[in-house]
Amino acid sequence: MEFVHLKYCNDWYSYQDASNIGMCILGRFLLSDVRCYSPTFREWAAADKDMPGSGFTHYVGGNATELEEEDNHVYLFDGTEPMTEEIRANGFRVPRAQFIQLLDDWKEKVCEKKPKEVVIKHENGQFIIETIG
Repeated sequence: MEFVHLKYCNDWYSYQDASNIGMCILGRFLLSDVRCYSPTFREWAAADKDMPGSGFTHYVGGNATELEEEDNHVYLFDGTEPMTEEIRANGFRVPRAQFIQLLDDWKEKVCEKKPKEVVIKHENGQFIIETIG
């Protein structure tokens, strides 16, 4: 099982621990790029980027991460360093539908309820957000 653990502190969440680099990148993406204020990443993931006039490309970047869509998957990369083969190799791959569901769950379980702790687990190809408090 892979995980990332976050804790509520000073009106927002702080990173506590992660089982691997990919889950750390996911945590940084949610904490630094998504936060709770913008539906932009969800809209980006749901958009048909190949449709003329969609206004979206297969790539988008945030404060801490870079995202790329390919073959109906979203790849998350560390965006704080220039892209190298090592950065690409350590990226985190998520099926697009699961990525959208994860963002929906983040909004519902974390942003709207503000629990004291959040653990996001990735097991058997599924993401589960567990909250404490």
